[in-house]
Parts: sequence; C-alpha cells; structure tokens
Amino acid sequence: MTRQQPRSTRATATRRPAVKNTAHAVAAGSQPKQVPTPDQRHQQIAETAFLIAEQRGFQGDMALDDWLQAEATVDAGIGTQH
Repeated sequence: MTRQQPRSTRATATRRPAVKNTAHAVAAGSQPKQVPTPDQRHQQIAETAFLIAEQRGFQGDMALDDWLQAEATVDAGIGTQH
C-alpha cells in the first residue's frame, strides 16, 4: 500500500479576481454607491456644517470655513468632488 501525501490547502485554494468595474461588482453581489442628487448633496453639506459649528460652540464668524470643511467631508464620503 502506498502512502498518500496530505493535500495542501494552499494549493487547492482558489483566488477571486479583483473587481474592476461596476458591472462585475453588481455581478459579484456588491452594489455601487448611490450618488446623491445636487439637492441631497446640498442638504448633507448643510447638516454637516451645522454639526461642525455646533462642535465648536458656534463661536466666531466661521460659516464659510464650516461649509467648506463640510463640503470636503461629504464629497470624500460619496467619492465625488465639485
């Protein structure tokens, strides 16, 4: 009787290719990000700017700075820049 070598799990494991585009992502089960409408984006920025101002106690006249920071934060979260 011949002794069999144990199978390596490394050799039998299959690797999935990286998903390169949205069509493959949907086919693989993940869904692409939903891009908000301009009105939704504006609302998200306004809410984020309010929270930024609230965190600093609404001190000073920094509305523009708050808005720009909020805009960058929202755009980074949705993967777009305007």
